[in-house]
Amino acid sequence: MDSRPFVQIPSLFVQSKGDQSSKVALLLTSARQKCIVRVTGGCGNLSPEHAASMQQVLCEAFAGFAGAMLFGGTRMVLKRDHSIIVPGITEIPPLIRAQNPRSVVLGVVPRTQDFQIAPDLGMVVSSEPGNEFITIVHPDQDACLVVQHSADQDVLWEAEYEECMRITENLRTYAEWQSLLVCYNGGGVTEKELLATAAWKWPVLLIEGSGRVTDWYASNEEFLHSHPSVMVAKCDSLSIRRSLMSTGAIPSGRP
Repeated sequence: MDSRPFVQIPSLFVQSKGDQSSKVALLLTSARQKCIVRVTGGCGNLSPEHAASMQQVLCEAFAGFAGAMLFGGTRMVLKRDHSIIVPGITEIPPLIRAQNPRSVVLGVVPRTQDFQIAPDLGMVVSSEPGNEFITIVHPDQDACLVVQHSADQDVLWEAEYEECMRITENLRTYAEWQSLLVCYNGGGVTEKELLATAAWKWPVLLIEGSGRVTDWYASNEEFLHSHPSVMVAKCDSLSIRRSLMSTGAIPSGRP
């Protein structure tokens, strides 16, 4: 996976939970299209099977995207070899940004523990003893928003999606933007975001065949019937692209 799509030094903003950044809002509204897409899903527990086609399928589907995109803002690299990148959903938005220069991508990173600086990695977000990988701030994004309670108090991982929902709500309410949550694979935190977004009746796109939580809800007829704002696309670029067009996330036209 080529995960160095464009070379730049992202802007870094640090924000206490509940605060609002006018600079971040201005950055997002610089996107050509008034649409905010949030991409979430599997990271450290993404299986090789579901990681194999993820890049090609999603990047092809988002060709022509000119809106703003929110993602986790991190990258995973192996502890034993920092040059090896662990595939995860957070690799996809920077790749989409690289092939769609009129778009804007913002990473949101919760400060779940004290950050560290590594000479060859930059800012280290997490290095848990039980994991074979280290989580760092992704170098390929337009800007990164770090969310914390205060300088002395951390937040939970859920703070990422909560902040993304707050940003989305402001753009929808005050700037009349369209929005879309795209779920690929994922576990418990993805499930919380999926359910919260569906409860607010905002558009959600589930990628069927991507595995784990997303697959479970994509095949749950009772859930889909109760939440008409939730759509399902098969795990191929054409099916996803058609769904993106139907929501206005990418311009309508020939698939």
